[in-house]
Amino acid sequence: MTKKKSNECYFFEVLILDPSGKSEILSPKSLVYGLMSTEKLWSNAKSIEKNDEFAIEDTDIELKIKPVDTSSTLYDLIEAGFLIKVKSSDFDKLERFRYMFVIHLRNRLSFEHIRILTDDISTEISNKAYPLINELENLLRRYISKFFTQKIGLDWWQKAVPDKVIEKTKMRTGNENVFSNIVQTDLTLIDFDDLGEIIYKHKLGFNRPQNLADSLADVTTLEELEKLKADLDSNYNRFFKENFKDKGFDKKWKQLFKVRNKVAHNNLFIKDDLESTIELHKELKEIILNAESKIDEFKFSVEEQVAIREKISDKVESNESLSSPKVLGKIDLSEYERDESDFFDIITEEEFFKELERAENSLRYNNLTYVGLKSFITKLLGSKGYAFGPSYALANILKEQEKVEIYDVDDPASYWPVKAIKKIK
Repeated sequence: MTKKKSNECYFFEVLILDPSGKSEILSPKSLVYGLMSTEKLWSNAKSIEKNDEFAIEDTDIELKIKPVDTSSTLYDLIEAGFLIKVKSSDFDKLERFRYMFVIHLRNRLSFEHIRILTDDISTEISNKAYPLINELENLLRRYISKFFTQKIGLDWWQKAVPDKVIEKTKMRTGNENVFSNIVQTDLTLIDFDDLGEIIYKHKLGFNRPQNLADSLADVTTLEELEKLKADLDSNYNRFFKENFKDKGFDKKWKQLFKVRNKVAHNNLFIKDDLESTIELHKELKEIILNAESKIDEFKFSVEEQVAIREKISDKVESNESLSSPKVLGKIDLSEYERDESDFFDIITEEEFFKELERAENSLRYNNLTYVGLKSFITKLLGSKGYAFGPSYALANILKEQEKVEIYDVDDPASYWPVKAIKKIK
């Protein structure tokens, strides 16, 4: 940082009190002498006394002293008190001066009670740090929204976010009452540290400690243990390890969280805070953008898709509401009007193929050329009570196993290509 423009200055103001009489400073004049008694603070200082006003002038530093009336203090007997205002057009000089100045007041002049009233240096640092922190927070929100919606589906929030975070956001739903009526605002209600935890703490299916504990408790054979280890070392976990953990994301995010808290609570800053924020911003931004660029490359293995579908099925069968969890991969995510909580049955692969075969056989009777995926899942299977999410997931699994084909059809009745499904002979 450099000097401010002409006529612009940074201010640093303190209130100092001697509540116990340990300081020998009783007047503004003696305070001037006390402050000038060290060469560490000054380069070419001179004292100024004019019309009972006391000051110290130095190169790019001006300090003024005003006594404080402490005689009418209600609860304490205070020997002496002063207001000291320092101003400078040189940011770096005043940034260094502040700390040595208050150390001298405390240790050499024995003022036990010191309060900083104005600190333009901290304000300047905070104002420069906040946009960098805000940008990273928004970048991570964007990444989380894109990755989980694109790869899990609309119900990713319940599947990927720790319970404690979900509960926090529920308590804050009234914080935003304009956009929340028309868009999803869950991620905007998450604390900065919780936002980072979605990346470096959770594992899909094992994001809650109890889930992993339950899974371990269910292991009875070596084969089951190997399967559990494979689940933990899945494509998904490997993706996050390579793109976040191995790059030190969690450590860097936690370091930035400390600075972010200081900004949020308007704390005091030193120049190192800004320099570290700038460096962390650069490194974290590169990590997030690099991971975002690889979203399209990431793909769940068939085994992972099966495991995720089983977990969805467990929730549906236990009558937990699903808010349209529509799909792995790139299937149309448009809304269907009926509430999926009306459907609780889980379709099997055998029943899925039986219904698909019936749909394909009926095409010629209905003058149609394809089975629309959305209609097949939501209308045909939905009318039979099958939950949408597990049905969509099964369709994707069968596609990966090359048992069905999901493809685009140009339909004159639609403005965009329609997703269709057919059994591979």
